[in-house]
Amino acid sequence: MNRPRTLRAEPLLIPLVVAGAVPAALGLWLPGPPPPGADGLRATAGLVLALLGAWMTADAVDRVYLRQPTPLGDRPPERLVRSGWYGVIRNPMAAGMTLLLAGEALLWSATAVLVWAAFVLTVSCVTTVRIEEPGLRAAFGEQYAAYRRAVPGWIPGTARTTGRRAAHRRTH
Repeated sequence: MNRPRTLRAEPLLIPLVVAGAVPAALGLWLPGPPPPGADGLRATAGLVLALLGAWMTADAVDRVYLRQPTPLGDRPPERLVRSGWYGVIRNPMAAGMTLLLAGEALLWSATAVLVWAAFVLTVSCVTTVRIEEPGLRAAFGEQYAAYRRAVPGWIPGTARTTGRRAAHRRTH
């Protein structure tokens, strides 16, 4: 049953504030001194990280909140999402926002944005362990357990998943 896709603004607010408004304010109001030399390298690395992070975050928001009627808060989605970046890591929204923030910190030479990125990552990790994972285990049982065994949480290609990802993709 395909429902018409409608744009919901609420799921977009958190990433826009966390990875947009707050770092923009920090970068503009509390810029740090540029690191010595290699301005072009710093800008290139910042741009690559920011674009990768924005892509990961946008894809994750689309798959979880815009393609299904997932409520915001502590309830799991209607369907377990395993496609897109969710097939690479289990937490692409938080990882993407962290990469985006790290890129912004490099682009603006703003240590305050890097500190904000560390704070966002810490909150994301705690929220994942205490709220998201227990809710997904309760909602999806063995389906989530198999996904969790096959797909790493934060870092693609970790040793724990070697050999399991291909089997997971063949069966799902």
